[in-house]
Amino acid sequence: MGGPHVIKKRGKQEEENFKILFRDYFVSMCVFANRYLEDGEMARDVVHDVFCGLWENPSELVDVANVKNYLYTSVKNRCLDVLRRENIHHRYVEWEQENEKEREEFFEIETLREDVYRLLDQAIQLLPERTREILLLKLQGLKNQEIADQLHISVNSVNTLKANAYKVLRDQLHDQYFLSLLFFLKKVCF
Repeated sequence: MGGPHVIKKRGKQEEENFKILFRDYFVSMCVFANRYLEDGEMARDVVHDVFCGLWENPSELVDVANVKNYLYTSVKNRCLDVLRRENIHHRYVEWEQENEKEREEFFEIETLREDVYRLLDQAIQLLPERTREILLLKLQGLKNQEIADQLHISVNSVNTLKANAYKVLRDQLHDQYFLSLLFFLKKVCF
């Protein structure tokens, strides 16, 4: 059945051969494509693309012994391409949706963190100079002994002034913010 429908050259005969080929195979190719894609419109688009490719490049069929097999293979390959693209697109959409939630959470956390750091910085600036100095050194990761050595004071003084700083911060920032601050300070200091 492949022989008489082969399109060999452009012209009136080629046009006639193409019409016959299209008429004889379009519907069956659509049914075949629909088995892969399960979407009639997409199946028609795939088959249409295959026939358009043949119209634009009739030389593809010059050496084809069985046009029917060629069409089935072409349609199947196009369907598989579509399914790959759809699968990649579907996975990308799922990934985007998951990442959108994560991005929203990240920005909420970052906003909270910035607010907490801003409030903390403002509150620290209001501390007495020595207390502020001890707290800032602690935030830099120094141990109590290192702070005491650097400021030439006792470790007990460091502990007392640090405790006073936490109390002042707690009073200034209220309990709700203080818990958040402790959470961040714990990560940095302890």
